[in-house]
This record gives sequence, structure tokens and C-alpha cells, in this order.
Amino acid sequence: MLKSQQFPGGIFNNTQGSIFNHTQVIIGGQSQIVTINRQWRVAVIEQRSFSGSWKTVWNYNTGVIATKVTQQNTCYISIMNRNEMPRFDNLARLAQESRNMIGGFGRHTKRITFVTNGLVNNLNSYGIEIAAMCSGLTTYMAYEVHSESFQGPQVNLGSCITLDVLRVVDLQYCIGNGSVNFPVRKP
Repeated sequence: MLKSQQFPGGIFNNTQGSIFNHTQVIIGGQSQIVTINRQWRVAVIEQRSFSGSWKTVWNYNTGVIATKVTQQNTCYISIMNRNEMPRFDNLARLAQESRNMIGGFGRHTKRITFVTNGLVNNLNSYGIEIAAMCSGLTTYMAYEVHSESFQGPQVNLGSCITLDVLRVVDLQYCIGNGSVNFPVRKP
């Protein structure tokens, strides 16, 4: 279990001054709002649209990623692989670069695939911001898998959803069958 962490003033409240950085990015015609709390090393990226709304919280202090997919009425919580994720110190620059990009060209997007393996029983252990975001939703624990894992019979993926985050990372969440062990990459 992870230690609960409270963010003074909330991560959406800009009363803390320069520790926050807000950027709006247009990705494929969809607006993404990026909020970075430098003091708590937390980034929140949110997309609201008719075609699909979602919100992802990347907590670099605790090493947790939580993603809410509104149209699925679902949350996914996973351990952050810091070797795969963009560095925290680069997020503001990456968001600004994404803001200035036209079309889908200019940057290679990394895909990180997560497969569910059970439900989360205690949201409070992930902090108040994640607990508030995922409260009342079906919340899965999701583990990162790599493409070589899909070659054999050990992973049977169900439906998947892919979220384009800042044209930097595609977060792909897949419903696993829950009855097999699959290779998990440790962060």
C-alpha cells in the first residue's frame, strides 16, 4: 500500500503561486489541459470531449499513475515505470511543444500498455486526489506489459482503450481475463 498524500490547496487550486504550471494543448482537435504541481511533483492531464473524456494523474513522488476514463465509468491505477514515462522535469516543455505542433507529426509517441488484474479495494491508500477522482467508479489495478508478452498464450486481452497524452505517450488500458499470470515489468 502507498502512503496517503494530501496536496495543500488541492492540485487544481492556483493559490500556491509559481509551483503550478497550466498549459492547454490541442491534440487532434481535442483540448488537453495540463496542470503541473512542482512542489508535489504531480502532473494532471485532462481531456474533455464528446468523443471521449479522460483524466490522468501522474504522481512522480509516489510512482503512481491513475487514469479515469469517463465513457467507461472506470479508473485504472498502476505503478509508474520511470524508464518509460517522460521525466517530470520535461513535462512543461513537452506540453508547450505539443501546443505548438500542427497535425500529428513531429514527435514519436511511445505506447505503454497496461492490463487489468483485479479491483482496487482501498482508494484512500493512493491519496485524496486519486480517491476523489475514482470514487464511485469501477477501479482496476493495471500492470504494465510489453509487446513480447502478447506473443504467447499467457496474456488474453479483452477490450482496450488508448489515450493520446500530449502526443508523447499513448496509455493503452486493456481488460485482462484475470485468470492467468502475465509478465509484469517492474519499475
